[in-house]
Amino acid sequence: MGRASRINLTTSSLLFTLLIALVPILSAPVSAADPAKTLQAIPISEPIVLDGRLDEPAWARAPTGTDFVQREPDTGQPASERTEVRVVYTPQTLYIAINALDTEPDKVIAKEMQRDEPLWRDDAVDILLDTFDDDRNAYLFETNANGARTDALITDEGRDFNLQWDGVWDVGARKTPEGWCAEIAIPFRTLRFDPAVEAWGFNVLRYIRRRAEQSFWAPILLDADVKRVSQYGRLSGIHGVEQGWNLNVLPFAVATSADTPEPDDPRGGEDIDFGLDVKKGLGRRLSLDLTVNTDFAETEVDALQVNLTRFSLFFPETREFFLESAGIFDFGPRDTGIWTPGLGTDPPLLKVFFSRRIGLSPGGEEVPIEWGARLTGRVGGWNVGALDVQTDAVDLGGPAGVPRNNWATLRATRNFGERSSAGAIFTQRYGSENTNRVAGADLDYKPTPNLGIYSYAAVSDNSGFGMTNDWAAGAAATWDGRYWDWRFGFDRIGDDFDPEVGFLLRRGVHRYDGRLTYEPRPSVPRLMNLHFEYSGQMYTDLAGQMETQSHRMDVFGVRTASADEATLYGLYGFERLFEPFEIVPGVVIPEGDHSFPAAGVRFLTHSSRPVSVEGRLEAGQFYDGNRRGGQFLLRLRPNRFLRSETTWVFDDVEVSGGEFTSHVVRQRFAVALTPRVLTSFFVQYNHLAELWSVNFRLNWIYRPGSDIFLVYRQTWDPSRDGASPRLDRRFIVKFTYLLQR
Repeated sequence: MGRASRINLTTSSLLFTLLIALVPILSAPVSAADPAKTLQAIPISEPIVLDGRLDEPAWARAPTGTDFVQREPDTGQPASERTEVRVVYTPQTLYIAINALDTEPDKVIAKEMQRDEPLWRDDAVDILLDTFDDDRNAYLFETNANGARTDALITDEGRDFNLQWDGVWDVGARKTPEGWCAEIAIPFRTLRFDPAVEAWGFNVLRYIRRRAEQSFWAPILLDADVKRVSQYGRLSGIHGVEQGWNLNVLPFAVATSADTPEPDDPRGGEDIDFGLDVKKGLGRRLSLDLTVNTDFAETEVDALQVNLTRFSLFFPETREFFLESAGIFDFGPRDTGIWTPGLGTDPPLLKVFFSRRIGLSPGGEEVPIEWGARLTGRVGGWNVGALDVQTDAVDLGGPAGVPRNNWATLRATRNFGERSSAGAIFTQRYGSENTNRVAGADLDYKPTPNLGIYSYAAVSDNSGFGMTNDWAAGAAATWDGRYWDWRFGFDRIGDDFDPEVGFLLRRGVHRYDGRLTYEPRPSVPRLMNLHFEYSGQMYTDLAGQMETQSHRMDVFGVRTASADEATLYGLYGFERLFEPFEIVPGVVIPEGDHSFPAAGVRFLTHSSRPVSVEGRLEAGQFYDGNRRGGQFLLRLRPNRFLRSETTWVFDDVEVSGGEFTSHVVRQRFAVALTPRVLTSFFVQYNHLAELWSVNFRLNWIYRPGSDIFLVYRQTWDPSRDGASPRLDRRFIVKFTYLLQR
């Protein structure tokens, strides 16, 4: 092994440490922030009728927030259209009125009605509430002129942005001759807040889609975005509100008819089951969630993928019980956004806690959850989270099976300074055969609004092994500026580090990563900005021998004033294989050093249009051969009731061990009769595996927080021998009813 194939880790680590130490000194001083804008909420005695008509006398009495400021396209300039926001409340409910005036009301775009879709494709507004006034965490409520709803939780100014969270709230909206209006009702039971604070953090973001315009009530400019909670304004005047018992009880019933190809498969047959989810507020700062006989029947199936790497695919969490306050359990290196040839954006290297480990087998099959408990909130100056879940043993047919396990996680962070925090985590999987534990600590230091420095360390222990190289650690520095962004990071994962309650991409490695982005905004008509970026990462073994490299250079990118984008980029990959690697069945990559330069182009037309497209094309060397691949998405939004998305992912690979072509096709249809009656149809085909999957779901939200679901799922393989190629078929009916006290 020559010196050229090694990295002097001592020198590299020392240089990285010096860089981290010098960055605060080299950073330009930050001027003092302007006094925050303030809006007063007023109490009312009668509830508001949510019809999108601002005709109640309460709205005329309420102070009005105006003077929105553009984030883009004309940064720092007054918004092109006037927006008025008013806030009133009863002891039980917070009401927010939006009057989005428009000099061209016939051009207001409103085509989304599905819940949790990206409403920024339309003219829309985001309501942002920092209910603890801690300048770190916030609720996001988004709506458009149809009254569609999307919501999210913002943790630590974007450390976690949880779009899967669903709160209980309601909205009425409509177009008007002057633009459009919305009336939003958020029960105080939906929010956790500190009654002792004098005001909440508050902001409103308006999208005017035909101009690609974003404007904030409390200005946030190009060096930040909607997640920069510390730049919100203030909402004052909320006093004497009630949360009652702060108790939500959600019983549910599920009827399932399952048909499997094997007659002795325990997952087949018909069944009626019952369960219960309970949420109880403990004071105003803590929330206890309990679940018994948990069911996730309504959760959409995962997207089919083809893996052209040696490492595991990563699928995000979508199950509701694990989503609320999920950000507090986040621990590990931050996502780098590095691009890998043939895969796209890299999966995370490490998550010490990853909730998809709970209730799902390694192959993705459901594992029964007997009960679960989660406690989240604040105790003194600490943010705390505790999770304990018991899963049952399950027979998956044949020799496969999953034993009974208990999964536990404890997490605590302490805020200091304006935006910094320090914390610790402990996870445990307790089973009959062995027990796995991980303990760790991390530091998130933000000395300026633009600079962030993050570090972590964790150690694992498995009762079945006597390992010593069982720790992981890392650090990263990031800068978010108006035109320049950069990141440098280093991670070390030991050979024996084993977080069984988490996700680990690879072990026994050092990873070095970096990214530098420059986005100038020249004064050119119809041009929003240019884009130039380098990003890369290198993996070595613990002795310093190079194993993997991945580099991407965005040579030239452009975004127009209508938010269309195109980027030309180059790629370089390197893999050192110490043994042959079967990339797909029957095609083997030989051991040795493999370099694969490539080039590609990314493009998109803005999704606000009735017809929009986006995708990428890549071509170049791949291991000891060549690859051509790409991805295309065609989106149709002819009106507010219908939506179609067709995705095609393809790869054509020729290597010394053989050749293959893979195609994955995904087709989504959605029909929304109203924002409360939603249907979706999702069909997928994996050509390489010859596997089809169909998922149909009808969701009727018959009252806020209460649903009826009809779900049909089927997977089949047409190439199977025998008369019936069906692999699995399920029909599910689920009924939920929310009780609030």
